[in-house]
Amino acid sequence: MSSVKDKFRRLGLHKRRKPLEFLAKILDPITRGVINYYCKIWSGHTSRLWMHLNHRLMKWVRWEKGHYIKSAVRWLRTKFKENPNLFYHWKIAHP
Repeated sequence: MSSVKDKFRRLGLHKRRKPLEFLAKILDPITRGVINYYCKIWSGHTSRLWMHLNHRLMKWVRWEKGHYIKSAVRWLRTKFKENPNLFYHWKIAHP
């Protein structure tokens, strides 16, 4: 799991000036691979990984949109309600 977290960190998501849909395209193959490999039987052991990824997305919202923490979380939740299938890991862990 630490190697997957390092991969998320190396992507530098929070410093990309791209739309959220572009970030979803970048993260989609990685998250699908992790879910297919680690979550076949039980997905509870990857909950920290998905929290970490949601935190990285919140960090992107704060940097890109200029929101504070609470408003960034609120913005991500509204995006989740608009399109719950945008990020593949949102099927397991909601923002």
